[in-house]
Amino acid sequence: EFRRVLFRSKKLFEMDGIKLEFTEETYDFIVDKAVEYKLGARGLRSIVESIVMDAMFEVPAKKVDSFTVTLDYAKSQLEKSNLK
Repeated sequence: EFRRVLFRSKKLFEMDGIKLEFTEETYDFIVDKAVEYKLGARGLRSIVESIVMDAMFEVPAKKVDSFTVTLDYAKSQLEKSNLK
């Protein structure tokens, strides 16, 4: 399910011509948060969506061809969300 969630997010960015990537440490962070919050597959989707939601709207306006979700970015976005 995690791969499907990431695939879906990447496809949304591809529609705007942007390659979405995640660092390995970001993958670990997302999974750790899902375990911490005792969430299943839907929880993983919620975490990923919370992390990339702002980027979905901001990055295409920057006219870039790729965007990498770093650990720092993921942490800051998750802190802003009300996902607990």
